[in-house]
Amino acid sequence: MIKKCLYIVLIATISFTTLSASPNNDIADGGIFPLKVHSNGKHITDNNGKPFLMVADVAWQMLRKLSYTDAVHYMDQRKAQSFNTFLIQLLPPLPTQRNFNKIAPFSQNKISQPNKAYFDYLDKIIGAAKERGLAVGVVVSRKSWNAVFDPQGAEAWKAYGEFVGKRYAHHPNIIWIVSEEEYQSAAQFKFIAEGLQNTTPNNLIASLSTCSPTLSIDSSPNKSDLKIVIPDSTVTVSEYANLANWQKNSAELSIKPFLIANSEFPKEIKDQSELIRSQAYQSVMSSAAGFCHMSTIKNFNPTWKVNITRDGAEYIDHFVKILKGIPWEYMYPNQSPDLLVDTTDQKEIGIFSLSNNRLSILYIPVSKSVKLNLNKLRGNEFRTVWYSPRTGRRWAGESSLPAREVVVSPPDPKAGWDWILLVGAQD
Repeated sequence: MIKKCLYIVLIATISFTTLSASPNNDIADGGIFPLKVHSNGKHITDNNGKPFLMVADVAWQMLRKLSYTDAVHYMDQRKAQSFNTFLIQLLPPLPTQRNFNKIAPFSQNKISQPNKAYFDYLDKIIGAAKERGLAVGVVVSRKSWNAVFDPQGAEAWKAYGEFVGKRYAHHPNIIWIVSEEEYQSAAQFKFIAEGLQNTTPNNLIASLSTCSPTLSIDSSPNKSDLKIVIPDSTVTVSEYANLANWQKNSAELSIKPFLIANSEFPKEIKDQSELIRSQAYQSVMSSAAGFCHMSTIKNFNPTWKVNITRDGAEYIDHFVKILKGIPWEYMYPNQSPDLLVDTTDQKEIGIFSLSNNRLSILYIPVSKSVKLNLNKLRGNEFRTVWYSPRTGRRWAGESSLPAREVVVSPPDPKAGWDWILLVGAQD
């Protein structure tokens, strides 16, 4: 049940009063899991109805490459960086491969004959994640196993889903990810998902897509609670620009909670962390349920323990702390499209606003002055607050700005820095 209340936002020296919806927290505290779909159909909540900003990392080959000790090290590192979710592949990349303990998932690759010891290892991983308050997205089927799965048919697919669901039914922190949509049949998704739902009805069912940025993120017929989109890799700067623009506007096409992962970047762009920050903020400002970080460590090559501290994730902690003070779950893109006067700014800068138009958040990818038409917001006088996504530092900006066109500038105009700007009514 959702009740109406007065939502007071206090950020730095700004106080914005907004009329909004607040989740009912009268539910008995049963921990944060299982996760649920928010009543607005756009976001995820914890078990008590509190909005859950999903900050996910891709850890595809954890089961095959990492010992339990290393897996726990990975989780502790990501937890310290403010991640709350990670995604893994249940099956090895190829049907001929095994997990870290040299065990194959099935006897003779018959999905009706699972090897208990293989699935026991995942049980330990998920248990350790639960102790740390981490959700685990488990991808249960994959393209490279189609030659094994396809001939075995619907009955075997459903039985496999039921086995996996029953095996891990005691773990409420799992999100089931059923398929790579464009590579597997809708029938396989349907029957595996039915098997999972029969045995773990409270766990979210997600789908995974590696769709091109030219397509709608809701183009699949598969029914899922959460859509995870990993865009095709980019090669050139112009392709990355197209990806960023598609991401910025993707919310207009979405009818369910979704996450967009960052893609691989053009090699000539050296500071990839800046692009990761941009994609993280633009994701949330396009009404995503959070952000999915697809880092260089996803396959756990020998350098992963070094790279985990410098692959762009070092800025995720700032990302989470900045959003913690902002009512992101009640904000929507393009509420005030004419707030930006310059047409170039309109293309490059993301805008996220409360429905009553009294507060807007802007992500400015390159440090520069911005011209605003404050007549497009509701109020007579306005204040600003600036955040640096690079450092997490906050500055109180201009105050008593009139409702007309004004120019505002970053407080520390370092070349190349990106900025978060909050503009809100002070009356």
